[in-house]
Amino acid sequence: MEGVILSLALLIFLAHLFSALFVKTRVPEVLPLMLLGIIIGPILKIVSSADFGMVDKVFTRILLIVILFESGLGIRISHIRGAWIQSSRMTLIGFPAIMFAVAVLARVALGIPFAYCLILGCVLAENSFAVIIPLISKLNISNNIKTLLLVESTAGSVLAIAGATTMLHMARSASFSPSGIIAGILYNFSISFIIGTAAAVFWTAVLSNVRKLENCIFLTLAFVLVVYSACEAAGADGVIGSFIFGIIAGNIRIIRKLHGFRFIEFFISNAKSKAFNEVEKSFFAEVVFILRTFFFVYIGICMHINSLTSMFYGILFTTIIFLVRIPMANYALGRSINRADTAVVAAMAPKGLVTAVLASLVMQSGIAGTDTLQDIIYSVILFSIIFSTIFAFLIEKGYIAKTINFIFKRHIDTMAE
Repeated sequence: MEGVILSLALLIFLAHLFSALFVKTRVPEVLPLMLLGIIIGPILKIVSSADFGMVDKVFTRILLIVILFESGLGIRISHIRGAWIQSSRMTLIGFPAIMFAVAVLARVALGIPFAYCLILGCVLAENSFAVIIPLISKLNISNNIKTLLLVESTAGSVLAIAGATTMLHMARSASFSPSGIIAGILYNFSISFIIGTAAAVFWTAVLSNVRKLENCIFLTLAFVLVVYSACEAAGADGVIGSFIFGIIAGNIRIIRKLHGFRFIEFFISNAKSKAFNEVEKSFFAEVVFILRTFFFVYIGICMHINSLTSMFYGILFTTIIFLVRIPMANYALGRSINRADTAVVAAMAPKGLVTAVLASLVMQSGIAGTDTLQDIIYSVILFSIIFSTIFAFLIEKGYIAKTINFIFKRHIDTMAE
């Protein structure tokens, strides 16, 4: 028992160390955490995924709820306005392009039903801004590009969650059709939006009174779980409802000034108040940090590195994702975006927490053959982070400047600005 407790403590210390090191190395802490899991799991066999029993199912679901709520709090509507057109074009073109490219490749290479191929493509079309942030932190790119990547990854996360969960439900019921997918996504998003918005307005109105209670900071996270349960009970997706709850609550100062939301002013006496103060936001971020730490180590433990087939397909799918993303960035972005910035956008396709949790949900769906998809998704997470890290380094050092000028020649020259 003492060894387990000590290991948990050391893991938290290592996570903070890895987080500090990325400032200098720009290697996302996700990568060493996964490698640590691989070392103590498949390599040294100190621990295995079977040791966790049924805990992982509850853990992954709670993690996804909390991470999306906290991510929603960090999104600023005011920052999105300037990059909305470009990022929308990237999302509307890029997400389905990567989704179908992966699906077709999976159909040809794996020979699995096309419904499963679409689920795999939907999960792998999402990008992780939490991984992108350290990669671009010191790159010489404009703030508009950083915002564009934020909006694109946020929209992609919503589409991936809504699409993957809808298709999983349909695959379990053996009723799979394009019109059903679209209808299911629209229903999920609509109901989740209504419940998430109503919950955010209500919680914002009563939060000042809630703060008067002792030890109340956990009540917000408990209420997020209530929002999740309400969405699930209504036949919608609870994680999307949690995400929308975070976005509305995090932007309540702006939203309550919009037409249709001004009634909130009657419930909030201080017109300058925010839904959550800095202490509460720091607490939520710390909770997410700890949960994320354990989860990525768990991913490493679950990876089957002795399965060369899964690793090979991981590299193959990662390669096709980047091959599709390059022309997508080239033609989806306007010519006014310089070549270097366009190259950075093309290179930023790392998979992260949302992809990993969706992979776990795929495995937990009970559909035959999805264990293979989980192994492939975990491999893509690993290799996509490695690819993006290498590309960011090469772009920053100027080692591929000639290649960038050739591929993205339709865009203005960086030196000409």
